[in-house]
Amino acid sequence: MHDVQPPKWSRRLLRFIVHQNYLEEIEGDLDEVFQDDLELLSVQKARSNYAWGVIQLLRPNLVRKMLWLYQLGIINIFMRTIRIAFRNLLKFKSHTTISLVGLSVSLAISGLVLKYALDQLSFDHFHEHKDRLFKVVTANGPEGGLETNAWPVGHRLLTDYPEVEAVLYTRAASSGFKVNHKGSRYDHELYFASESFFSMFSFPLIAGDPATALEAPFSIVITEQMAKKYFEDDPLGQTLTLQDSLDFTITGVSKSIPKTSHIQFEALVSFSTYQKLTDFSYTEGWGNFSVRNYIRLKEGTDPAKLQAKVSGLYEMHVGEWLEEMGVAFQVELLPLTTIYLDGRYWNGFGPNTSKEEMQTLILIAVFLLLLACVNYVNLSTARSVHRAKEIGVRKVVGSSRVSIITQFMTESVLLTCLAMVLGFVLIWGILPFFNHLMSTSYRFVDFLVPEFLMAMSFLLVFVSVMSGFYPALIMSGFKPLKALAGKGLSSKRSLGLRKGLIIFQFFISSGLVIATLIVISQLKFMKAQPLGFDKEQVLILDATDVPMSSGRQVLKTELGRLSSVQRVSYTNALPGRPGWQGQWAYPGQISGEAVDTEYMAVDAEYVRTLGLELVAGNDFQQSKTSELENGLLINETCVKAMGWSSPEEALGQRIVSPSQRPQGTVIGVVKDYHGLGLQERIWPKAMDFAGHEYGRYYAIRFSSAETQQLISEIETTWDQVFSGYPLKFFFLDKDFERQYQAEDRLASMLSIFAVIIILVSVIGLLGLISFITLSKTKEVGIRKVMGAHTSHIIYILSRQFFFLVLIGNVLAIPMVWYFGQEWLQGFAYRTSLSPILFLIATTLTLVVAFTAIGLQTFRTARMNPVTSLRYE
Repeated sequence: MHDVQPPKWSRRLLRFIVHQNYLEEIEGDLDEVFQDDLELLSVQKARSNYAWGVIQLLRPNLVRKMLWLYQLGIINIFMRTIRIAFRNLLKFKSHTTISLVGLSVSLAISGLVLKYALDQLSFDHFHEHKDRLFKVVTANGPEGGLETNAWPVGHRLLTDYPEVEAVLYTRAASSGFKVNHKGSRYDHELYFASESFFSMFSFPLIAGDPATALEAPFSIVITEQMAKKYFEDDPLGQTLTLQDSLDFTITGVSKSIPKTSHIQFEALVSFSTYQKLTDFSYTEGWGNFSVRNYIRLKEGTDPAKLQAKVSGLYEMHVGEWLEEMGVAFQVELLPLTTIYLDGRYWNGFGPNTSKEEMQTLILIAVFLLLLACVNYVNLSTARSVHRAKEIGVRKVVGSSRVSIITQFMTESVLLTCLAMVLGFVLIWGILPFFNHLMSTSYRFVDFLVPEFLMAMSFLLVFVSVMSGFYPALIMSGFKPLKALAGKGLSSKRSLGLRKGLIIFQFFISSGLVIATLIVISQLKFMKAQPLGFDKEQVLILDATDVPMSSGRQVLKTELGRLSSVQRVSYTNALPGRPGWQGQWAYPGQISGEAVDTEYMAVDAEYVRTLGLELVAGNDFQQSKTSELENGLLINETCVKAMGWSSPEEALGQRIVSPSQRPQGTVIGVVKDYHGLGLQERIWPKAMDFAGHEYGRYYAIRFSSAETQQLISEIETTWDQVFSGYPLKFFFLDKDFERQYQAEDRLASMLSIFAVIIILVSVIGLLGLISFITLSKTKEVGIRKVMGAHTSHIIYILSRQFFFLVLIGNVLAIPMVWYFGQEWLQGFAYRTSLSPILFLIATTLTLVVAFTAIGLQTFRTARMNPVTSLRYE
């Protein structure tokens, strides 16, 4: 019987059982099977005679128990591995704490960024036909153009191109389209839309028929929030009054619009209503760019081929006229899912952003994760000498390299899981601040959805592998004899690895600090530049919503009588709120290349109210009727664009326009001023005198320091003239600062992340130094006995780290210089990259790093030599 050879798998199974000391547990079963031979059977004999033992055990009732014991063995190994991992993490408390802090902070920041990025990338993906939906825009070069089209474009796309299945027409309703409910007026995001809207987009209706809801004139579809606001029962079929006198029948109620939609509305009015209220044609008006179009392609259509066919639509139909005008337009089709992130075109239907900001966030989060992983790798390899004997013992008693790798990877996974838990706690804690910084409205429950948790699980696996695999692979390869002798990595290999990782850490840290200083420098530059107008002590009243009546002139007169009011002007444009940009204008006659002009309607007080400077000619004067009717004020940039050599030469010259805005004779030239932030160039501006019908804004220059009293007086005056219309006001200086919100947010974001990344890098460096200095304790003791001074020991211990940090800084400079120059090219007016910025960043990084290095090395250098020499 002893000569029978069982199969290999059974021998391995029994070997596993014997190795795990489970043979004693099945001894009772052996007793039942082999009563006579039980006394001869022992654990030791079973270990030396696998074949005999396996044959005895291969009985049906015992095989099941063997497999059960095998499973128990696997569980036992797993639990034992976890216990050992916990012991090792607790054994090296400083290493564990540093790695845990770095990983938890990194995972928290990465989790927030991941949620933000997932939402940004998911815009408009909920539409059923998203792959076949496109927005039609008017391109005017690679940098973008108009988001609107000429009226015939949509008609031509539907009739001339069989690939197009449906076309949607949309327009924003005028500001006068307010809901009049029980004597009060309410603003809503309201748009005209043709009947194909709900068949094209996946906005489900709670009530009403999607096919006919926007078909009849004076029909309106509202959202469920709007329905709850105005109606207690079913709103379908009820009436809503707009513009004080137009009654609309509610034909549908839409579900809440998802936040991840670039189309945001509160109410949609049928486009047939627009046809009733205005005079237009779908087939005429190639110069009237005032409608938005979306198209749905037929299944199987190649968008690229259709794009090539339709891009020359303008040239095909009005090419000669456009050439005469000196302009060129192309039709461009934007895929629906790219509209939100396409910063080239404004989105007049809702939000949009630039993908560069999201890419910057993602890049910073990736760097932060990498630095946390670098800390773990650095510290793990640095303490390899302390674990060399452990690895040697494991190998001597039979542990394989795979089992050792498994042990080290378990420690990495366990640490990362703990960091993930702490990361979620940090997310909960810093979520309000993140919402404020990124203008979001997340709740903690939003981070507990399956999609996000799945993404974080992948992130957990990624971080575990990145941080744990390399140390596990290296340390599991130790030779047993060298390991038992206390030798880990070879000195050159260990030193080279740690040097490279430290350089990488401070390459990233220093680069981000420099980038932050560049952004802050540009922001300060823009805010410090003279704007060409006086924005202080100017209060603006928004009169967009009040009716066009003589009350506007009455209000201006009454405001001028207030004691603290110096001047009052009304206009359709202000600094930070431009007029009609992109108006074609020509010197003398309509021919040659058009000048893209900003048209502004102003009154005779505008120049003095805003503190503009006249460099030639005169301002509008009420006594000169002919100048009020035909005169124009232009800026210096307009003078140059029209081809005149000086402001004086421009006086008396005539400007004409196909739209007759602007059109007239130049009577004065104002000095250039920034109508927009310094990100944008100064437009050629042309201002003509207009009556109160163009008075969208009232600009009030005041002298009183008691602004609350002034506002109270203005409110009283407003209510006397426009009772029932809410007063809206803002201060010009605060409103103009809105244009720097993107740069302010970028500066804040980079500053915060720069501090976090430096702290993570320095904490990791501090932990690494602690391990290195610990291994040199005896050396320090010997040097002190031999008479070495504390400062000399600090120098010896810290010099290599100091130079590594310096190298990381130096390597970051050319990269940040290049990308900094590229970023600054996006500003019409920009600062120059000063070497001082790089010097400040390098000095700051070195000081922080050296402080951490110095504190730890000083502590070691101050140790009593007797204690140092006794250290094992």
